[in-house]
Amino acid sequence: MVSSFKEVFVAGYGVKVYVRNGMVIVKDSNGNKAEFAPREIDCLVIGSSGVSVTSKVIRVLMDAGADIVFLDSHGLPIGHVYPPYINRTVYTRIAQYESHFNRFYEQLAKIIVYSKIANQAGYMKYLARKYMDDAYRDTYYEILDIVKEIDELEDLELDELRRELIVIEAKAARLYWSAIAYYLPDDICFNTRDQAGSDQFNISLNYLYGILYKEAWKALVLAGLDPYLGYVHVERSGRPVLVYDFVEMFRVSCVDYPLSYAFYKGLRVDVDEKRLSYRSRMDLVGIFKKNFERKISFNHGDRMRLEKALKKTAFELASCLRDKRAFKGFIEDW
Repeated sequence: MVSSFKEVFVAGYGVKVYVRNGMVIVKDSNGNKAEFAPREIDCLVIGSSGVSVTSKVIRVLMDAGADIVFLDSHGLPIGHVYPPYINRTVYTRIAQYESHFNRFYEQLAKIIVYSKIANQAGYMKYLARKYMDDAYRDTYYEILDIVKEIDELEDLELDELRRELIVIEAKAARLYWSAIAYYLPDDICFNTRDQAGSDQFNISLNYLYGILYKEAWKALVLAGLDPYLGYVHVERSGRPVLVYDFVEMFRVSCVDYPLSYAFYKGLRVDVDEKRLSYRSRMDLVGIFKKNFERKISFNHGDRMRLEKALKKTAFELASCLRDKRAFKGFIEDW
């Protein structure tokens, strides 16, 4: 049972959530209890099917203005209960929908792509410093020159802005993935990023990006955002495009950095017809989890675990939408 961002996360078999004397009680199968005043809870997250929740808990939390989110076995939100009157989630979604009409989308779309490319540059700077290799340093400066082009995009309609950002993003990606190919051992046979690629590094990237999507989706829903309305990726029915947008800022820190280092240090995975073996999947999950726990600083702020930084960024995006103030994105202090 973990409490953070006024979020109470409950999982495990035999766990009971009920109300007694006006307090929300969480009791596990061993009899251990945690108590919360309803007004202390912004969101109750039910993380497994072994949790039982009384109807009184739902009534009390709705009266307190809290949300309840249910996750499936993969950690993805499958249900979201919130009060029938305007609360934080409703305010957030209204602001999110309005941002497509008040041109706030321009700042958000630009900072999302800016953050992604700035993190790619930052990783090159890190490699140049660690290995004293001019190739990484040169790539760092080339990517920096490209990311500056984003500042020149002004007064564009969303569709045109998206097209221009994709062009800039692609130019940076060619340099970045070429440098990653240079970094990886030759036997990996990695040339560039290709979702349909058959080499073990591309397949491993796909797998870990999938885990990152799950974490991003959960964070965005808990922050009260609509995962289906984004800014960089084009909306299509059933596509959680805000999740795709949000993930762009975290690809380097959460996946590219730990995975490329693991392969550099000797990791190899078993692949059969582009499918990872169970052992290899578990190895990759372990790499992701260990990295997700590392302490970082970002946006020149305080140090915290990467997992917490991802959640904080989702909540900050929601807050910026409600307050109509500039969103700073996520840029690790490499």
